[in-house]
Amino acid sequence: MMRLLACVGLILGLVLAMDRTLASGLERLLLDSSDRFAAVYRPGPPVDVAILGNSRADNHFPADAVAEAACGRALNLGMGGAPTVVSAALWDDYLERHVAPRLLILEPTSVVDDPRDLADAPMLSAWSERVDALVHEADATLWASNHAFRLLTFNSNQTIRTALGLLREDAADRTLTGQIGASHRAMVERAPVESWQPHARNLAALDHIVDSAREHGTTVVVVITPLYRPFIAKLANYGPFFDALKARLPADVPVIDLREAVADDALFADPLHVNRNGVRVILDRLKTELAGHGGCAGPEMAGVAP
Repeated sequence: MMRLLACVGLILGLVLAMDRTLASGLERLLLDSSDRFAAVYRPGPPVDVAILGNSRADNHFPADAVAEAACGRALNLGMGGAPTVVSAALWDDYLERHVAPRLLILEPTSVVDDPRDLADAPMLSAWSERVDALVHEADATLWASNHAFRLLTFNSNQTIRTALGLLREDAADRTLTGQIGASHRAMVERAPVESWQPHARNLAALDHIVDSAREHGTTVVVVITPLYRPFIAKLANYGPFFDALKARLPADVPVIDLREAVADDALFADPLHVNRNGVRVILDRLKTELAGHGGCAGPEMAGVAP
């Protein structure tokens, strides 16, 4: 019996040793990826513009186009489905490792996303104690499994995307193509009227991001992007929701409200996102609006030689 237990212990020890060795190597390897989230955790040139939010930030603000509009390097850290608590962790991790950007563009609708649904963020716990803490709070069982066998941390779609970044440059333009289809239209038509309710933890994270950015000398610009008009009709508190968000921000934080910038249904890919042509409309407006808030003609650029 003792011999059997010794063999089991030896096998378990070998498995754990292999797990730790392979996970450590994978952590180091993936840091060389061109993936935008890996850029937070490795040394590199600072960016001038950071972008935070959920998929509405990810798909509406192509990094290259924003860089052109704001005259500087841009890093889009928008993550599909991610609540504001994830954006706050990414922001703090970036500031811990890099010089603060000149400008922060914040799309705020992630305040309605469930703070326990961390989207693709858990893989980043390999490099981030903050993300690791969010995983522990959201799912203690998943956290324990990831710590028992570190390779489980990489069991996600984000790992695949990060690995692909080792083979090719990360796509700077993540805008959506195509027009909103009949299935989406029917889904919106059948949907009941609802209200968007922000989560308290997300609101606290939003406050933290804004306060932290201002403390580091970063200009914060909140940008509200468009929604599909029939979907808006299903939001009972559409106006009050955004009014409350604006009222929560410090008075000197500019809000660029682009909710009415795209009126043509053909410029939407789905109820929450405009397509590539819709993004062009947004960017035309954004370039003009940013001129006085850290954009190319903004006061932060004054005196800089062309």
